Amino acid sequence: MADIKEIYYTICPVGNASYVAANRGFLKKGLEKFNVEPVKLQTLSRDKWAAHFHYQNDRLFREGGNIPPLWAKSNGAQVVLIGLNLLRQRQAIIARADSAIEYPYQLRYAKIGIPVHPNALIDFHKATAEEAFEIALSAQGISIEDVRFIQLTDEKDFISDKREGKHFPDLEAVEIEALDKKEVDAVFVKLSKLQRLLDTGKYKVVYDLSADRSQLSPVNNEYPNTLTVSRYLAEERPEIVVEYVKQTLLAAEWARENKTEAEKLLAEQTYGTVWQYQNSFDKDFYKHLRVDLSEESLITLESQARFLYTHGYLNNPVDVYTWADDYFLKTAIREIEKERLKL
Repeated sequence: MADIKEIYYTICPVGNASYVAANRGFLKKGLEKFNVEPVKLQTLSRDKWAAHFHYQNDRLFREGGNIPPLWAKSNGAQVVLIGLNLLRQRQAIIARADSAIEYPYQLRYAKIGIPVHPNALIDFHKATAEEAFEIALSAQGISIEDVRFIQLTDEKDFISDKREGKHFPDLEAVEIEALDKKEVDAVFVKLSKLQRLLDTGKYKVVYDLSADRSQLSPVNNEYPNTLTVSRYLAEERPEIVVEYVKQTLLAAEWARENKTEAEKLLAEQTYGTVWQYQNSFDKDFYKHLRVDLSEESLITLESQARFLYTHGYLNNPVDVYTWADDYFLKTAIREIEKERLKL
């Protein structure tokens, strides 16, 4: 059995149970029995941070956007999918408040801003924007040939921002600048950033992708949210992986029962105020942080994997059904049930 004293975790700023588990002490307490310390990846030297994308760390847990792990898996990274979560969020196409574009059908012939990040290992932001516009345009019967896509170059590498010390701050800065300068007519924005922009009064929603659930698939980088772990850790110390999953489940339960504190944490995680968080995610979002590997979740991830492969973001196709390993989730659930029967 491998002698492991530390595990590393990295969490996207999108709202999930791992953030609650880490910040409320669930992870630390749960791993104490193994004499293992949970260490946030971003507290290590900066040269280690890229593992958030390429997974070149054999003791790493990651919960967050699905595009990086799909990309890493397609490139042969030794990573295991151990949980998914369909966390609904608000995502929209926006325009300037003074724009003549009021309705989504008016996007025909519009100039659409698409961010491009040449320094990124995997340009998940570009992929998400492209997918969002394809969904929106398709829903209006508009061909992608009927709009003008304007590539907006952004030098961010997504690994860090020295000025603010944040994980992925202000992702849409280049798009908003182009929108303000009238270089483009519409851009895609999501999460708390959307509400922050609307709060300024300078922008308006042209199309809310999350509004019509009967017609639209809300698939994007954060839907489904993914929980993954390095294969080495899963094979050498499966009990640690079970414990990590177990603590995220317990953290999700805690969130359900502690609305005010949970929403403050989730607002903090997504770089917004509680008001912005509440207007950026589904009602009762805090109640639904529990990961699963349900058929619906896997189908949604499979759809994302197919989109990424056909659009050239993945070098090889990924079979999400064989990638997913439900042993850790099922074992964690059984352990929780057994412990409660003893009470």
